[in-house]
Amino acid sequence: MTVPAIRPGWSDKRFGGGRVLVAKTLAWMSERVIAGRLGAVGFYRRARGWPVGAGMMRVWRGRSQTPRVLLVPQELRTADPVRADEIIAGLHVFAGRTVQAADPFAATPPSEEWREALAGFGWLRHLRAAGTAEAGAAARQLVEAWMATQGRDHSVGWQPQITAERVRAWLAGSGLLLAGADEIFYRRFARSLWWQVRVLYAQFASIPPGADRLSVLVALVTAGLCLEGEERLLKWASLRLGEELDRQILPDGGHVSRDPGVLVGLVLDLLPLRQLFPARNVTPPAAILTAVDRMMPMIRFFRLGDGTIARFNGMGPTGIDLVTTALVYDESRGTVPGSAPHSGFERLEAGTTVVVTDTGAPPPAHYSMGAHAGTLSFELSTGRQLIVMNCGMSSVHRASWRKEARKTAAHSTVTVADHSSVRFVRRGPAEGAVLSGPHVVAVERHGLTVSASHDGYQPRLGVAVARTMSLAEDGERLDGEDVVEGADQPYALRFHLHPSVQPVPTEQGRSVLLLLPTGEAWVFAADAGVAIEESIALAMPEGPRRTLQLVIEGRSGAMPRVRWALRRLERPGAHAAPSEPEPELPL
Repeated sequence: MTVPAIRPGWSDKRFGGGRVLVAKTLAWMSERVIAGRLGAVGFYRRARGWPVGAGMMRVWRGRSQTPRVLLVPQELRTADPVRADEIIAGLHVFAGRTVQAADPFAATPPSEEWREALAGFGWLRHLRAAGTAEAGAAARQLVEAWMATQGRDHSVGWQPQITAERVRAWLAGSGLLLAGADEIFYRRFARSLWWQVRVLYAQFASIPPGADRLSVLVALVTAGLCLEGEERLLKWASLRLGEELDRQILPDGGHVSRDPGVLVGLVLDLLPLRQLFPARNVTPPAAILTAVDRMMPMIRFFRLGDGTIARFNGMGPTGIDLVTTALVYDESRGTVPGSAPHSGFERLEAGTTVVVTDTGAPPPAHYSMGAHAGTLSFELSTGRQLIVMNCGMSSVHRASWRKEARKTAAHSTVTVADHSSVRFVRRGPAEGAVLSGPHVVAVERHGLTVSASHDGYQPRLGVAVARTMSLAEDGERLDGEDVVEGADQPYALRFHLHPSVQPVPTEQGRSVLLLLPTGEAWVFAADAGVAIEESIALAMPEGPRRTLQLVIEGRSGAMPRVRWALRRLERPGAHAAPSEPEPELPL
């Protein structure tokens, strides 16, 4: 599927002018230095990863062990007994693809995402929720199928984040798996768990900074608490997990990668972990206890009126059931901050209207593998209806969509000269990391008005971009102004619409009627021509869907600023006074 509106990124055009040429040369040299440093760190990290083999394990720990399972951690992710019936019947539905097979590990995987979901064993929770003898037998059969080959035919299953997910799933499902199991299965199951934990421990040094490190450490701490004889592992992993949480969770509760989706998954992993420590009479690091309390308000911060999480920096489809489950344990009494200065976001809320906007620079290079070029983009919802959004990241075929989804053109913001405001490493061990982008993002807020600017286009194109948005106190109107100052460059303002919003052009060409499925209508108006073009909503639960976007094009030399507004259209007679006085009872 092609999207004509999302054009290629950095072109080969040359821009004249002495100052611009010098700035471009300095920017190029800076990018080469950054790329070299990131590449060197990546090679060093890979070299530190220990080669794990059977012989090394015997030397390292003497012999293979079969520890007892002492505790069964709670699983907070929602489960569906209907899915359990499908799995029992040999129907395996993951990542939008279906495979009918008694042994799915021997089947040809239809996609990479399907293969990862199968090897992660997150689906065991559905069988655990069923809790029947038939579900237990099916679960043991599938675990035995994995252990028979130790995933040799599914090498993707030994990626650290997939192994970590599988270890947590096996421990959480151990009650079902071991109930009624014979001694042979118990010993094989325990030995496989021990092996996978050793592999995770050995691979930790090679994992780049970011959410994957947290996922692996959570799995190691969980194993240390649930398995017998893992006191040394528990002490080491708990200390490292506390350090990583202090390093990656910002003071305002956001994640250093600026990806809101990390918060939901991490909260659902840490909440059961906090309950395991007192069960083993072990004092957890303070960071583990406080991290959840800091992240809960930020989940509410990013939550829009339709229940989804705003699509910034790699956020994909929202599991609304997961968000709801996480917020059940929120002890902040529903507090929603208006600003997240450390994470670089602002939230405007009035009436039933919510606006979340990106006012931050890209994350540090080592945490930027999933960052997007969406500075100054925003999303808007009214009631339970989303109107303006970013394209987000797809949950299927991520590799093919990743490049397009990270571009500035995939966000509701200003794109200059068909370029993205951020450049990424194209190849090598640091592929995907941020090379250059906005260094200075100035933000001012007064009540329900936010003004922000960034210099992401300054070194190469010689322009600065600024946006001001003001939400009315009743939430019925959002006024905006975008400014592109400096060299004469073409630009485009993009407003990606939710697939359920139907835009209707007007005769003037400077306004568009937006019809919502709820029966409401909003009007988008600007002091320049507004075009309706094709777009795509990537972060949808059912997969990418075609949608439309509003586009305003101009040149900074001729039209350096554009004013626009989104306002709710009143229904006829909504506030009209009654034509006749209402009858009164003779009391």
